[in-house]
Amino acid sequence: MKVSKSAVFLFELMIIILVFTMAAAICTQIFATSFNMSTESHELTMSSMNAQTIAEEFKAGKEGIQPLYFDREWAAAADSDAYYTVRLEEQPGGPDMRDAYVNVYKSGGAEAIFTLHVKEYMG
Repeated sequence: MKVSKSAVFLFELMIIILVFTMAAAICTQIFATSFNMSTESHELTMSSMNAQTIAEEFKAGKEGIQPLYFDREWAAAADSDAYYTVRLEEQPGGPDMRDAYVNVYKSGGAEAIFTLHVKEYMG
């Protein structure tokens, strides 16, 4: 039985298309994972910077520190429009100590995405 050259060519072409399709799927998955990692990294960086801002106010002795509210792009926002909230939660400290946690929350999230423990010696 003799196989025509056009049939072999079509079979090779199908294999090549399959290989390129698989490579495109792998590259798409890699780019999607990379984008998600970049987004999470940016979120963590901005969370730590804003938590540090409140922590510095706490260590400077400021009283009545209000929460900070941000939209999805980390621009200052009103409480009702907030996607991220940075909140200081003071804890009972020992004598001559002030103790607090600065937590960053996403909207609708009960668990903090970033926490910074802050202590200040008052003596």
